[in-house]
Amino acid sequence: MTIAEKVYEAVKGLPESQAAEVLDYAECLKAKQLELSAACPTDVARQHRAELQAWVASQPKQSESAGEFVHRLRHEARY
Repeated sequence: MTIAEKVYEAVKGLPESQAAEVLDYAECLKAKQLELSAACPTDVARQHRAELQAWVASQPKQSESAGEFVHRLRHEARY
């Protein structure tokens, strides 16, 4: 027996209101999965990651860290 058949067997004996809750839950799970898969397909995410890594690698090396940069800006702002 498949999962779908087991769900059907479990639901068919429930009152209509409870069966509707099970259906709502199943539809919610399906919608959530569709949103997740459509949000950022794996191939697109990999392509974006590769482009970002290439861009980062192409940037000149910084002589100071981000923390040092912020500290310097704060110091310069005082004067």
